[in-house]
Amino acid sequence: MKKLVLSIITVLLLSGCEKFLNVNPVNKAYESELFNDRSGFESALAGIYAGLNTEPMYGKDLKYGFLETMVGSYNSLSSSHYYYRSFRHEFGYQNPILASNNIWYASYQIINQGNIMMSHVDNLPKNLDYKLIKGEILGIRAFVHLQLLKLFGPVISQEGGGALAIPYRNKIDFKATKFGTADEVIQLIQTDLAEARALLEEDPIRTQPRSINQNQYAYEKYNSLIDNRGVRMNYYTILALQALTAQWGGDMPKARAFAEELIQELEGRTNSIHLATPAELASDLNKRMPMESLFSLLNQNLLTYNQSVNAPVEDTRSSSTSPLLFVNYNYLLNNLYNVAGQGSLNDYRLVNWFSRSANSQTVWKLVKYHFNSTYLFTNPSFKVYFENKILGLHQIYMVAAEEYADSNPQKAIDYLNKVRNSRNISTNIIYDANKTSQVIKDLVFDEIRKENIGEGMLISEYKRLFKPIHRSTAVQPKVEIFKLPIPTDEQLYNPQN
Repeated sequence: MKKLVLSIITVLLLSGCEKFLNVNPVNKAYESELFNDRSGFESALAGIYAGLNTEPMYGKDLKYGFLETMVGSYNSLSSSHYYYRSFRHEFGYQNPILASNNIWYASYQIINQGNIMMSHVDNLPKNLDYKLIKGEILGIRAFVHLQLLKLFGPVISQEGGGALAIPYRNKIDFKATKFGTADEVIQLIQTDLAEARALLEEDPIRTQPRSINQNQYAYEKYNSLIDNRGVRMNYYTILALQALTAQWGGDMPKARAFAEELIQELEGRTNSIHLATPAELASDLNKRMPMESLFSLLNQNLLTYNQSVNAPVEDTRSSSTSPLLFVNYNYLLNNLYNVAGQGSLNDYRLVNWFSRSANSQTVWKLVKYHFNSTYLFTNPSFKVYFENKILGLHQIYMVAAEEYADSNPQKAIDYLNKVRNSRNISTNIIYDANKTSQVIKDLVFDEIRKENIGEGMLISEYKRLFKPIHRSTAVQPKVEIFKLPIPTDEQLYNPQN
């Protein structure tokens, strides 16, 4: 844990993150100066969000890059391709080790940044700003630990919740932190989420649209905390994370209860996060359904990062060019989006997320994240194009539907049809005696696959359910293909060893 313990970012955070930092602990006098008012915490939080946006994190590798190569989205890769080893789940080679290390260290750097802030936040006046700041910090800490648990932790269905997982770092002590079991980490995540939820009860996102700027007066100092709460850790994100954490631990009734609570609150509002409507889908602005986003990251480099692996439609480079990744369109069309009984050629996702050029009719590309390169991040009209959705409402409906497959199969089908209708699939699935619990769960899983092409989250779903990975040649589930390698020095210096 040597690098982790010594890698406490100096909290000059707006400049972003470096991959590895061996620096002295933050100067206490400087900390006190930075964290003596709201603006210092705003700057520090901006740095944390910038860290989440880097290429090793949600800028690329946790989305459409490294993680996405492990499932069935992309064509097979040659042995010289940068992502060849991750495509084959061979994590002991240089490139997968580098990607895994970068994810690990970047994640714990973000966690440490939050812990530094937590050591000062209680000095703020106990007003709404304080609650938003502390709630966001706790939520981010829980969220990042959950992602680490999913990627590096045990396969709970096979190894049990008592298997060692990851360190849960919730304080600054400059000492190595022992690994907790999966169950222990899940409990610590839920503890942070419960505290964050209590703090965020008055979150403006519960009464105002997700993207509204509530800075009303020019003479007041701008407050980033109340501008576009949908691209910050917010109350609805916390509730979604409570559901997803319970689901990861295997407590499906608890996961469904959290999911249902979120669904019911949002369905009771008219100006909030909601499933897409046909009118909304008619606009290119809504290609990735931002109106459904429970938590997004604004990333001014989103197009650049994405097109480093998902080439533009008219790009003439060969489909074998490394590190470009080309979608396995025909397989997805015939085995997912247009499957008899549940698929549709009218599926909005099939129609709008894949494309090919007039000059190369055989090479399909994933264009889910593509938009006009002349659109400027600084133009408010185009800001939504730069939103990188991390958690969405569709995901929460599917959490509930999976549990309802056992407890209320008709409602599971109803939720499936609800999200399918919002994707322009008008033919409903009918519940009958042939729809066993497992059949419904398979339908839910296929719906999750359709929605999450290029999102980096499917490998975690395969891991949770210990299912074969759908590809032209299926990959049978094994514990070792579902766990990224923990950095060598982390294991060497950890006090448990």
